[in-house]
Amino acid sequence: MVENALMMRDSVLPAKPWGARIAMAIFAFAALGWLIWSAWFHAHPALTFKEIAFTITSESSSELRYEVTRREPNRPIICVLRALDSSGAVVGEMRETIPGETGEAASSTAARRTVVATLSKAAFVRVDRCWVTR
Repeated sequence: MVENALMMRDSVLPAKPWGARIAMAIFAFAALGWLIWSAWFHAHPALTFKEIAFTITSESSSELRYEVTRREPNRPIICVLRALDSSGAVVGEMRETIPGETGEAASSTAARRTVVATLSKAAFVRVDRCWVTR
């Protein structure tokens, strides 16, 4: 006589011990915390820059207007500006230091207008990179 064979059979998967469940919960909370921190950190960078306009003033110089916004206005910033010709070759490069500001009038945004010397006529000028110095 076969009664209900499924009811009489033992479970196929053994029950997980409580230690493994606690370890998985701790790992899940740590992973969630890292995910939240990572999303916040990359959504609020320490430094952003925005190119406003550039002007090719002559065969040997170009002008770039740009803004840099930093989280800490008292920290100095270094930016590398590059002038490129129509083929993408670098024809001018300069490193500009933007000093930190202190006091009540300190602004987190610095507007800059910089002339970049070039070896030949540039097609465009851009901010290559910026970083906060310590």
